[in-house]
Amino acid sequence: MVLFFRGEMRPWVWKCCDCLTGQVNERRYESGKKKQVAKLFNDWTEVDQALRRMGEIDIESERLDGNMTLAINEVKESFQPRKDVLINERKDLEESITAFVEQNKGEFAAIRSKELDFGSISYRLVKKIVFKSKEAVVAALKVMGLLTYIRTIEEPDKEAMENLTNQELLKIGASRKEDDKLTIKPNIQRLSEAGKKIAA
Repeated sequence: MVLFFRGEMRPWVWKCCDCLTGQVNERRYESGKKKQVAKLFNDWTEVDQALRRMGEIDIESERLDGNMTLAINEVKESFQPRKDVLINERKDLEESITAFVEQNKGEFAAIRSKELDFGSISYRLVKKIVFKSKEAVVAALKVMGLLTYIRTIEEPDKEAMENLTNQELLKIGASRKEDDKLTIKPNIQRLSEAGKKIAA
């Protein structure tokens, strides 16, 4: 089997020698489009040869898929070290920002967010259910008949337990905890605009 490629944007030409007759068959294909009208076979021998060719195509396709996967993995591996450096740098920057903001948290007492040139810093109140013993809370919920607040995996449903009162939470050995969750959000649009000004 021989493949010819004749110039850019030209069809592939497939030439194959029939194993029985020695006749050379030629078929033309274009990327994404098959020009040749479907051929009507004359007998089962031709059908069998077509099945053979389909099998060859499947095998070659699998081989190419494997080669593509290997090539993609090699490219990813070549870029991964640089990506890891960037991820670690971003993590360090976020930790440094968090430490600085926590030292100046008093500025967020009245205004919960601060807009800077290249991003924003904000606090938002986050409520969550906390308890020491998951098993103890499940047992207490069962005793109290609050089965709705137990997930099928036998653990307390913290989201559902948000609807319980503080008194009910205390009875089952849980409590409500409120935290200020810090959100650090870069302003990508302003960064892009600043980059354009520097380039100009």
